[in-house]
Amino acid sequence: MNDTERDLVVLGGGITGLGIARVAARAGWPVTVLERDDLVTGASSATSHMLHGGLRYLEQGRFSLVREALSERLSVSRLAPTLSRPVRFMVPLRQGDRVGPWRLRAGLTLYDMLAGRTAMSPHVMADARQARTLEPGVETKGLKGAGLYTDMVMDDARLAIAVARDAAAHGAEILTRTELVAARPDPSTGRQVVEARTRDGGDTITRRARLVVNATGAWADRTRATVLGMLQPGASDPPRLLRPSRGTHLVYPALTQRHGLVTLAGDGRVCFVVPFAGRSLVGTTEVETASPPLEAQRRPSADEIRYLATEVARVLPAAARMHPIAVYGGIRPLLSAVEKVGEASREHRIVEDGPLLTIVGGKYTTFRVMANDLVARAAALLKLQVVPRDDAGEPLPMPPPDGPDHEAFAEHAIENEWARTLEDLVRRRSSRWLADDRGLMAARRMAPVLARRLGWDASREKDEIDRFEASVRDELLMLDRTLATR
Repeated sequence: MNDTERDLVVLGGGITGLGIARVAARAGWPVTVLERDDLVTGASSATSHMLHGGLRYLEQGRFSLVREALSERLSVSRLAPTLSRPVRFMVPLRQGDRVGPWRLRAGLTLYDMLAGRTAMSPHVMADARQARTLEPGVETKGLKGAGLYTDMVMDDARLAIAVARDAAAHGAEILTRTELVAARPDPSTGRQVVEARTRDGGDTITRRARLVVNATGAWADRTRATVLGMLQPGASDPPRLLRPSRGTHLVYPALTQRHGLVTLAGDGRVCFVVPFAGRSLVGTTEVETASPPLEAQRRPSADEIRYLATEVARVLPAAARMHPIAVYGGIRPLLSAVEKVGEASREHRIVEDGPLLTIVGGKYTTFRVMANDLVARAAALLKLQVVPRDDAGEPLPMPPPDGPDHEAFAEHAIENEWARTLEDLVRRRSSRWLADDRGLMAARRMAPVLARRLGWDASREKDEIDRFEASVRDELLMLDRTLATR
């Protein structure tokens, strides 16, 4: 093959697209990833930061999904041992809750059984006194006891970047800030000519792909219609596959001693309090959006912020006296279904449209399963052989520690992790966005490194600092204004 020919061109640089590129590259396939923004700017950096089977999916009877996810929980944690850790979660039992002690015990027992050989510390049940001892901040009124079980907490964005680095180390081409502009079939070779343009310099890049993979998450419906319109002019738009939903999280100072919490909200929905990087992530919501989401639908709403603040204060009264330090939201690429959006399936689906493969649905924990399924489907179409292998024993390239040397950290991220802005460095390559000052000091220290490495003049460097500081200021103002009226 020449330097433009690829077996796969993958559209989308989230965990799904990067996982596909990694599997394909490790199989020796030439593969390119095109991402119009930075890597993992969508749902892959806006999760609850959990590798889990999904305890709440047991109520929906999705036992095979839970079993699969629990197996992958261990595999993914082995891939990224420094970016994941086991955490004990407490499920408080209260008078009047729809889930009582026997039902919770049965659910946790089933959760342990479905984990099988990959099970972690088994669940235990605690009485009210023991629960208060373990987590003194939990509301005691109506507390009858608690169940405790173990799941994994991970750094979603940095883990996905590590997947990208592994894909690149095995030959994948990762192109960020590069937008698809055209695609057309080449009948003489049977390939698809894919043209893209870099958003910074405006350079045109051409790759000739045997298959194009649409892994654009919540934007997959639009991408599918657009690419098919290019490859098959005159064809009608395909039916939509997605029913996306927005999930919002608030970030608080640490609210618990050492446990995560899984609670039933006042409306019967499940809420999480997840300990991460010395903070507590409180989520999540389920707000249906359009497919593709409108730009305004990507941002958390005031109603969601108030809802989460109210619910966490109901369970942890001290939270009522605290102010969240951050808020973030992501759009889940859920499959279209008749169920309520909060009960929609987390399984994935692969759709073939000639030379275009679209993958939708799924959850972060099972990204390896999704990648293997997609590459296996592509191998059958291309008549290539892929030897399945369990790579969980081979750790991904790990980032340097999140230490105080901001300049050295920036050098590494620019050189090895495709970072090109302060937002990339602070929000998606580190946990500096969770510092008391939201990473403002670190950003000022790292901006000169970006300027020197990318050839910025003083004006461009100042614009970058101003843009980052404005985004932090706007987020904090939104929190202040929203919660002032609670």
